[in-house]
Amino acid sequence: MARSDRLRWVAAGSPFRLMTPARDLRDTLRRHGYTVYDIGNQSHLEHDPPEDHTPYSATGYPGKAKYGIGYAVDVMPPPSGARSKVDGQPLPSLQQLGAQLLADRNGGVGGISWLKYMNWEPQRDNGGTCYQESWRPLYVRRTSTDRGHIHMSGLTGFESSTTGAGYDPVSRIRGEDDMDKAERDALFEVRDNLRRWFGGMKDTATGAALSPTIWRIRDEQEFQPKVLAALSTLTGKDFTDEDAIIKGVLGGLGTKPAADVAQALVAAGQNPSDLAAELAKLAKTPS
Repeated sequence: MARSDRLRWVAAGSPFRLMTPARDLRDTLRRHGYTVYDIGNQSHLEHDPPEDHTPYSATGYPGKAKYGIGYAVDVMPPPSGARSKVDGQPLPSLQQLGAQLLADRNGGVGGISWLKYMNWEPQRDNGGTCYQESWRPLYVRRTSTDRGHIHMSGLTGFESSTTGAGYDPVSRIRGEDDMDKAERDALFEVRDNLRRWFGGMKDTATGAALSPTIWRIRDEQEFQPKVLAALSTLTGKDFTDEDAIIKGVLGGLGTKPAADVAQALVAAGQNPSDLAAELAKLAKTPS
């Protein structure tokens, strides 16, 4: 049965989309530098019953899982000495990360309210008990054998929810203000979208690389308004001088090639202050 589920899914074109709040958290953690997996390998895809790493899960809760939607992510431990690509500080361990996720879920933090259960180890190196923290619907702690990473599965009903937008457990561990983090993420989103637009990206269905030309032909009409809208939301935000910088970039979009904007954003790397500086240089450069 499990293998036939996978074969039917492949015959249907292998549709897959990660539920939105899990995708948002995955992207946030990847941006910091964590390795995060979503869709499972063949053993997951042929497991009986199929679970949340598959796009045809039989273990949805509280309702039936939607076909083509993935509900789970795995966060892998960072290498020793790894630093965040966002702020340059040491990446929190999985123990720190799991403790923050647990505290936030039990504390009613909206950004993680989609979490159905989480498997994690409070102690390093298999040094203690592995737990499953579950909210179905009441909080229950059980033991688990799912070691070596943090597994998170999501609730049905949150497939397209934006509740996870702006939620960053790493920033919360550091005690950063959520609004500052959300504004910084908005800058990263603009830069990353432009990088994908001009550099091409992988096709989500087949994994085959698309050339920049094909990418533009296929998605440019939808992409351009999103970039402009994302830039517009940054106007007036509390960065250093970015109110004027963003307004200047927006005002100059009609005369400056989009490739120049993209180059400035990509050159800024992961540092918001570098991004502001690159945009400032662009704004001062004659068209």
